[in-house]
Amino acid sequence: MTRGMLKPIVLTVVTVLWATWCAGGESAGPADNQKRYEFDIFGPTTEDAMRQAEMHAVRSAVGEFYLSDEMLLGRGLLERYLEKYYKRFIAAETILSRRESRGTVFLRVAMVVDSQALEEDLRQKRFFYKPRRRPILYVTVAEALDGAPTAGEPISRVAIHEPLKQLLMRYEERVIFAQAANMDLTQDAQQLEGAREAAERSGVEVLITGRVDLTLLQERKINFDDYFFYSARATLTLIRVDDGKVLDSGTYEAEAGNKDREAAKRVAASRAVTKILQDLVPRFAERWERTMTDYAVYQIMVVGVNEREASTIEDRLATRLKGMGVYRRSTFEDVVVYNLFSTDKAEVADRSRVEQVLRDLASPRLRLVPTKTEKHIVAKRIS
Repeated sequence: MTRGMLKPIVLTVVTVLWATWCAGGESAGPADNQKRYEFDIFGPTTEDAMRQAEMHAVRSAVGEFYLSDEMLLGRGLLERYLEKYYKRFIAAETILSRRESRGTVFLRVAMVVDSQALEEDLRQKRFFYKPRRRPILYVTVAEALDGAPTAGEPISRVAIHEPLKQLLMRYEERVIFAQAANMDLTQDAQQLEGAREAAERSGVEVLITGRVDLTLLQERKINFDDYFFYSARATLTLIRVDDGKVLDSGTYEAEAGNKDREAAKRVAASRAVTKILQDLVPRFAERWERTMTDYAVYQIMVVGVNEREASTIEDRLATRLKGMGVYRRSTFEDVVVYNLFSTDKAEVADRSRVEQVLRDLASPRLRLVPTKTEKHIVAKRIS
């Protein structure tokens, strides 16, 4: 993404962080397919503030699509698409109040978003997808031998594929992104963005990336044979493709010796990466299913909160609902969705307990919105 693309995104985010939801928050629009938002926003001019308000409303409507068994692909592409076409989804807008102070215009606005048209358009552009219970992974790892980068296909990449097979995880073996088989994507944001887009086109949902450093420890004779001893220090990170978030990571160092120099390298690398994956993958697989899929006992959507408030809500739910695991499914604009799973069948919280935890929050204050299903719970921030 270029600096030119980042500038309007940053402006939108900064402006949105200052937006305050009113007690009415979102109410029913003129039709079931429309969503109405009221909030405070500011900018250097009325026109600029209105543009930010329109974008914010459309992005909030997009965030609400996560209350289902589907999610959105191509966040970077989606960001750019919304920047260009957000106005076509604004059904109505009203300035409720306006004041100006020291060159800044402060507005209270009401925006109506045609959520049906927005959904149909994003479906047509194939932004929606349904996460797999067992995702396909893609491996890219930077490898160095005695401090110098190795050329070609790293032996560590093949070494990672083997334990993935044993752990029953599917992976994409072919190289899907130029040079991405031999790099640590955690060290280059631009390469990570490109690899994520390539992964989405290939049906990959998780990247395994990192670094393996192979070092010759010693050469010595054993029973008249020359033996080579290598150490392998590996660091692997699991990254969620759709939003680029780090899921987990681990580091381990192992050693191996063999009469065959190449065999010693392979065994050392295999021991190091296998130990990491044996620790990470079972934990990841369970958390992935509970975070990404639609098998939750309850699915909670909260609208109008920032990252700090979203973390507060997550912590409070986890603390107050004994026997329930809380997994953040998505964060988009000011909309956060949590999946709640039972960790103890004897202690499954009923819906009223979950709703009471949300009502009891002092900050942010929330109001509950009626839903059509027992499973889904929707709350809006009150200013």
